[in-house]
Amino acid sequence: MHTQKRCPLLLFILLTAVMGSSQVALSDTYTVSITPTLPEPLPQIKASENAKLSINTSSQLSMLPSKEQAWQAVFNYLGQKANIKFKFEPANSQLDFELKLAKGYYDFAYTNPLQFIAFNDFPGYKAVVKRKAQPIRGIIVVKKTGPISSLTELRDAIFAFPGTLNFPASIVLRESLNRLNVNIIPQFLASQKHVYSAVANGSYIAGGGSYESFEAQASEVRNALRIIWDSPGYTPYAFSAHPRVPFFTIIRLQRAMVGLVKHEEGKALLPDIFVDNGFEVARDSDWHDARLINLEKLNGASVNITAPKSKSGKVSVERPVTQTPP
Repeated sequence: MHTQKRCPLLLFILLTAVMGSSQVALSDTYTVSITPTLPEPLPQIKASENAKLSINTSSQLSMLPSKEQAWQAVFNYLGQKANIKFKFEPANSQLDFELKLAKGYYDFAYTNPLQFIAFNDFPGYKAVVKRKAQPIRGIIVVKKTGPISSLTELRDAIFAFPGTLNFPASIVLRESLNRLNVNIIPQFLASQKHVYSAVANGSYIAGGGSYESFEAQASEVRNALRIIWDSPGYTPYAFSAHPRVPFFTIIRLQRAMVGLVKHEEGKALLPDIFVDNGFEVARDSDWHDARLINLEKLNGASVNITAPKSKSGKVSVERPVTQTPP
């Protein structure tokens, strides 16, 4: 009898707790951001053969959302589904993004694998989801009319890469080439767009990029290039949460993100953020492959240099040796 009387009471307490947690979530606003190196959305032209003549490509391009608009739409949708208030704050630069991660400024963040493992230890960002069945791959491009047809012909060649810290188009490619014992001489340019243009005009014999950025180039640039190799796949970008975010808030968001692909409205948002198959639940240990990359060794060994400290002497400091843009 006592057990039967207590059951309704326990149920009432549990329902009150759940409702209370939802009210707390609604009253709180969670700051979210994305790594700035993500590419801009691509035009999604879907028309039947009979409708091709009526497509106004320039009109479609003018209606294409920016990267910030595309992600804002995703967070608006997820906020409704998960009963969460998001404040989307795009970072001014990669440095700005990583400094805020280091300070634990963001409640949620979409990061590349190296950023995730760097801030997984401290301040303790935890994996929520990752792209499903869609690993990160880098590509190597050469001039279409040039003589190069295979990777082995590029040993000891000078390659163009988009900076030292671009994960798919620089880090993944250089790490993969090192493991294959394909020695190359890297030169670092300002962006993937600069790399493609430099290879297309013959300034470099080969360059690194990603499938997403390659498709985003102007047709005349794409038509001047040929992809001769792509890298092994690496665990995709991580959507992670700061330790201060309540457990049940994370669970609600996790379910909403996994469910994006199951609803037409949510599924329609995915192409603009380069997600093909939706998201899946992630664990911190999923990024074991990125943890094996020795970034200091990849970007150059440290050497001692001397810098004046005072009139009484000099102090020895260390810095990495890196290639500089031409």
